[in-house]
Amino acid sequence: MGKPPVYFDESLAKSSAEQMGRYLSNVGFYHASVSFQSKKEKKLAEVRYLVNPSWPYRIDSIRQSISDTVLSTFVEHIKDNSLVKKGNLFNVYTLDSERDRITDYLRNNGYYYFTRDYIFFEVDTSLNRKAVNISIRIDNQQLSARGKTDSVESVPHQRYFINRVKIFPASYPFSLPGGPYDTVERVFSIGKTSGLFTQQFYFQHEPRIRPAIFEQLIQVRTNEAYSQQKVRQSYKGIGNLRIYQANKINFDTTGVSASRADHGKNWIDCNISLQRAQAMSYGVDLEGTNSGGDLGVRGSLSLAHKNLFKGGEVFRFRINGGIEAQKLARSTGSEEGNDVKKIFNTTEIGADANIYFPRFLSPVSLIRFKQEYQPKTNLNMGYSSQNRPSYNRTIAKAAFGYDWMATDKISHILTVINLNTVKVNPSAEFADYIEQEPNQRIKEQYSNHLVMGLKYSLVVNSQNINKFNDFVYFRLNFETAGNLLNLLKGTSLITDNGDYDELFGIRYSQFSRIDFDLRYYHVLNQGNRLVFRTVLGIGLPYGNSNDLPFERSFYAGGSNGMRGWQFKALGPGSYPGSSVNIERIGDVQLEASAEYRFPVYSFLNGALFADVGNIWTLKPVDYLPGGDFKVNSFYKELGVDAGIGFRFDFSFFIFRIDAAVPLHNPAKPEGERWVAHKLQLGDSNWQIGIGYPF
Repeated sequence: MGKPPVYFDESLAKSSAEQMGRYLSNVGFYHASVSFQSKKEKKLAEVRYLVNPSWPYRIDSIRQSISDTVLSTFVEHIKDNSLVKKGNLFNVYTLDSERDRITDYLRNNGYYYFTRDYIFFEVDTSLNRKAVNISIRIDNQQLSARGKTDSVESVPHQRYFINRVKIFPASYPFSLPGGPYDTVERVFSIGKTSGLFTQQFYFQHEPRIRPAIFEQLIQVRTNEAYSQQKVRQSYKGIGNLRIYQANKINFDTTGVSASRADHGKNWIDCNISLQRAQAMSYGVDLEGTNSGGDLGVRGSLSLAHKNLFKGGEVFRFRINGGIEAQKLARSTGSEEGNDVKKIFNTTEIGADANIYFPRFLSPVSLIRFKQEYQPKTNLNMGYSSQNRPSYNRTIAKAAFGYDWMATDKISHILTVINLNTVKVNPSAEFADYIEQEPNQRIKEQYSNHLVMGLKYSLVVNSQNINKFNDFVYFRLNFETAGNLLNLLKGTSLITDNGDYDELFGIRYSQFSRIDFDLRYYHVLNQGNRLVFRTVLGIGLPYGNSNDLPFERSFYAGGSNGMRGWQFKALGPGSYPGSSVNIERIGDVQLEASAEYRFPVYSFLNGALFADVGNIWTLKPVDYLPGGDFKVNSFYKELGVDAGIGFRFDFSFFIFRIDAAVPLHNPAKPEGERWVAHKLQLGDSNWQIGIGYPF
């Protein structure tokens, strides 16, 4: 859809057959043959490729031919991990990967000038029994002969060790400027068992960053063998300093070895040039909002400093406010309970601040952990006040934690302290209404409560932004709250209120919650893809809580999932009620979605999608009949919808409109839940969003 027609070209069909033949030969099918037949009928052509793979060749023996005895010991050390193994099918692409593996290992062990071009594979197929012998050959360097300009000599590859690490923390441009410089040399150790390392800093003005910050961030260290892996880690570490907008690491061997007395080694200098960014910045934002169909306007004023304590710390402070026309969902007898929207009946104002530390702040040293993963520390605080005619609510929050990358695809987020307090000041009339409300979750939503706990997230993203390949995204979240406070029972901090315990006069929540989000992106071509998503979550209240806090509960429906229903309009389970007094939230969530995304025209893209899922409570609830999870019947209570979407891709943001209809409605009696045959045009639910739903 949206693509020009593809015209048949016999020369291209022949070229495709030849490419298939070459590929089969490269993966061991030396005598494979590929031909094609074309059939033309009217204005259409059908091409059929005929493949005869023949018999594959396997690896019979492997040997090494390395004249450099020192280098040979390094290659021998990693021989057991070789990708080329006896008995395997011969594969040119595996040989290429083996070439990269050997090169990476040598370049991580001092061989600065070594490249993959020195590695050759000699393949002998003359055994006449569908087998090959492979010889791995690594040539010496070919250098100009001393004193002779027209000849070269073969010399062994040289290992290089780091002589000096020279850091220019305010260099612009990257070419090293001339002096004069003020020089600072730092001598330090990493842990009790390491030796001493030095870093030399070159300043032309008063330093704006503390040199000690670079000890952990720069992995290239004096007297150690050159390692390209440590160079990459150093780039990554420097990248954690937001005060620098660019950086460059160069190496120089010119005259370095001759300047040292110990001529038994080859030495190399490391020069690190850093380009500073503007330290201070501010921003003003104004945006329209859509929270479950409630429209509003929001604005903020923000201030940022990228080097607060001269250690690359990033401080951000923001003041924000907004007005919103919320649907008033409860009949309280007041003017607010007329189930209509009053223009901008809700106002909110707040402030938040956070500090990002590009290092690991902890009373525990964990030297190897800091070196390997370069964790960052985050401190966040915020306060907001929301005002409505029936009540005003204040929310205070604070969090302290860490995040780090285990690999370039796997990241971890650990929030050690996650504190959230909610205080509600209702009007007298609204307080009476809440007191009579049978829904315990609604009572807790409009009651003072405190959540204090710990949260951990694991994120895996296999996407390669430089390739149009299939990839997987996975996020696992685990949160627990109230357990530490529960250990303080019996102390003066915790008071017994009869039905529950309080901290400083506020009931604290106690629960555990886990959820995951798994997505698979199947790329058909550059413009078309299939995307699948599965979401599963469960929360368990215990101890001081009878239910999950309202803000930690699960819901179904809205612009990002179960789009055939409006925001929080599905479930729990087969609950049939339509009362706006009931908040449709639960303890269990199960959801799956599939989308086919395709280009339409220019910036307009389309999507066909379907969603399946619902939410449930863990235990029966009187005011939510049919809402609890039952193993033998939950599958009968899955909502099903399908729809079409339009995505306007303006590069800097994507505006999305989705229209979906429910096909299986679990709120209806059994036997009447499939409603596809009764659907009318007006049954569509329209969803508006920013960005893709997943």
